[in-house]
Amino acid sequence: MNPTAGGGRLRRARAEIEAAARTCHVELEWWPTAGPGHGEELARTAALEGRPLVLAYGGDGTYNEVARGLLGTTTAMGVVPGGTTSVLAYELEVPRPAARAIPALARGCDWAMRVGRTDRGGLFLLMLSAGPDSLLLSSVPPWLKRLGGRCGMALQAVVELARRRPLPRLLVTAGGCSRECGWAIVGKSRCYGGARHGTPAADPFAPAFELVLQRAIGRRPGAGFALGLFLTGRHVERLDVERSQVDRVRLEGADPGRAVPYQVDGDVVDALPVEAWVDPQPLLVRMPAST
Repeated sequence: MNPTAGGGRLRRARAEIEAAARTCHVELEWWPTAGPGHGEELARTAALEGRPLVLAYGGDGTYNEVARGLLGTTTAMGVVPGGTTSVLAYELEVPRPAARAIPALARGCDWAMRVGRTDRGGLFLLMLSAGPDSLLLSSVPPWLKRLGGRCGMALQAVVELARRRPLPRLLVTAGGCSRECGWAIVGKSRCYGGARHGTPAADPFAPAFELVLQRAIGRRPGAGFALGLFLTGRHVERLDVERSQVDRVRLEGADPGRAVPYQVDGDVVDALPVEAWVDPQPLLVRMPAST
C-alpha cells in the first residue's frame, strides 16, 4: 500500500478493509511502501516467496510499481482503488470503495494482461502519450496535483491557456509510416483520466496498442479534442483524428531544440524521443468476480 495515496485516507480505511477480508476467510498482510520504487521491490519479494496474490492499494503509480515486480511471474496483481482516480481499477471494473473491492478480488480469477514497454526502461499499463496532456502534467506543481486532484489539474489547465505558449509538434512512426501530429495517445487500456475511453479499441489482454493521433496542431484543435475526450467521448470521431492498431511505435519532437515531455500512466517521466512495444511477458491480474 502507498500510505500517502488519496491524501492518507488509505490508512483510515484499514479496519473496514480487514473486516471485508474476514468475510471471505482471507487474512491480509500490510506492506507499506517507503518511497518511489519500493512497491516494485516488495512485489518482487512476494513473488519469490510464492505468494499467489498481491493487492496493490493506491493509485496508478502504485499499480505500475507492483506490475514491474510481478511481470513474468506466477503471482497475480489485484488492483484496489485508493488513489485520486485509480484509472486501472475503472478499466478492470473493480468495485469501489476498497472494502467492496476485496471480496470481489478474493473470489475472482486471474487473466494474462499484456503491458507496454519503452526503450527508456519504462512499463505502462494504461497509456503513453505526448501533446497537450503531457505538457499540462509537466507544469503542475507536485503539491497541487497531490492536494487538488482533478480540480488541481483543471486549475493548471486554465493557467496554461492564459500563458498561450505554442503547443509542440510531434512526429509519430508506426507500421513503416511517419506522421506529424499535435497529440498522440498510445493506448494499452481504454480508460484515460478516469472512466473515459481515450483509446476505445485498446485491449489490456491483446498484444497490440490502439494508436490515436490528432493530426491538427495548435491550441484550438487541442482544446476541441480534450473537450470531446472528457465531455462527450466523441474525440475519435473528429476529422483530424486517426486510429490504428500497432505493436510498436516511436514518438519524437518535430521542433528542433524543443524538449517535449511524455507521460506514462498519468505521470511525466522524461522527454521525447521514446519507442514503445508490447512486452512479450504476461502480467497476471486478478479480475473481480461479479457483484
